[in-house]
Amino acid sequence: MTPTQALLALSLLIAGAPSHAADTIGPVTFQCDDSSLIEATFDNAPDPHTVQLARKGQTFTLPQAMSGSGARYVGDDIEFWNKGDNAMVEWQGTKLECSTAE
Repeated sequence: MTPTQALLALSLLIAGAPSHAADTIGPVTFQCDDSSLIEATFDNAPDPHTVQLARKGQTFTLPQAMSGSGARYVGDDIEFWNKGDNAMVEWQGTKLECSTAE
């Protein structure tokens, strides 16, 4: 292998390597209308994408579900639907309106 071929092979290897830093977003803090906070960490690497939610000492990882608009995650009797800085949440029977904390 010539030096040029080796450099080309190395460049292709690096270009094709997954970038895990960009796959995870957060944690993002949401302030809810009941004064609770939800920490959301979005992971776009797995299929389906997931979000890890932490609220009042409980942590759940939910898979992404179908959504007409925004990002929706459902599981463990929790629905987290966010679009931009806002989220509609149903947390084990409690409906919450949340927005990113400032």
